[in-house]
Amino acid sequence: MGNKFIAGNPNLCIGCGTCMAACMMEHPPIDGVPIPRLALIKTRQTSVPISCHHCQDAPCVASCPEQALYYEGTRVEVRENRCIGCSSCVLACPYGAIEIVLTTSTKTIGGVVYQNSRKPYVLKCDLCVSKPEGPACVSTCLTKSLKIVDEASIKTSTQDKRVKAAQAAEIAASQFELA
Repeated sequence: MGNKFIAGNPNLCIGCGTCMAACMMEHPPIDGVPIPRLALIKTRQTSVPISCHHCQDAPCVASCPEQALYYEGTRVEVRENRCIGCSSCVLACPYGAIEIVLTTSTKTIGGVVYQNSRKPYVLKCDLCVSKPEGPACVSTCLTKSLKIVDEASIKTSTQDKRVKAAQAAEIAASQFELA
């Protein structure tokens, strides 16, 4: 089975941010600040959430010099302890779905506790893997703009498009014959 990811329909999205709120509720805050793992993009004409596509040949995974990003089945996951904050993954992601934030951490050296040391933290969609009912953003979307895309849904969508194209070709051919 291929990769799964969350796709948003810009024709249905109203930009309400409910998906982001659900995402923040599902994941622990970073340094006390809740941060969503998806980005709601708004322009004058459209709005749509963007999240990790868990690519089968993910450029973010290939670009990470420390193997902080890796494959877990069909998902791209993160090993936080390996991230050095180089942002190679951020630059490599074709969707802009990865962000690195710096967290406050503490280190004890010689019995002295040092705070304010900054540790990079990779933010990306994990498909709410720990949530049995699936991604929180999908289940809370008010307009049902978000859906989980998988290999089966891609095949169905492709077949539907081919049927519509064949029907359009049939109509065009009949009109051409009339002329």
